[in-house]
Amino acid sequence: MKGKTHLVCWLLLAACVGIGPAEAAEHAPSADAATTVVKLYRDYAWEAVIDEPGADGQDLFSQPASVLGRYFSPSLIALILRDRDCQQRTHELCRLDYAPLWDSQDPGATELKISQTKDPAKVAVDFTYPGDSEHMHIVYVLERTHDGWRITDIQGKSAGLRKVLQEPMP
Repeated sequence: MKGKTHLVCWLLLAACVGIGPAEAAEHAPSADAATTVVKLYRDYAWEAVIDEPGADGQDLFSQPASVLGRYFSPSLIALILRDRDCQQRTHELCRLDYAPLWDSQDPGATELKISQTKDPAKVAVDFTYPGDSEHMHIVYVLERTHDGWRITDIQGKSAGLRKVLQEPMP
């Protein structure tokens, strides 16, 4: 009887301290790079389709480093935070003066499509900009980390995000 009691206690303990399937999926490394980019747009596309701020009222690039770490590599996070520090210090825009997810000053998209390219470290995002029906093509460059795929650059029609953020600060 004592053995059965211990077994039941261990099973109950395991059930109590274990995480559920939804939490496990959220924290598991993504299988491919496109999964990270899809999650990014699911979490932050509200700025293009809803005329109110998201749940916490902050756009992606205003988020704390812990949130940025869900999507971006540590080196890109450091550059984003460097730009944010410059903005706080100067009270002006520094290098990040556009919305990288939309490769535009103003967020907006219709017919958005996210697709894995032949290169496993690159993901294409294509959409139509609603203002002038311009076709937009953005390439996300990612690297595999122990936490899964993380974005190291966002390349649009102009210089990539990494290059923009590496420019000297005012």
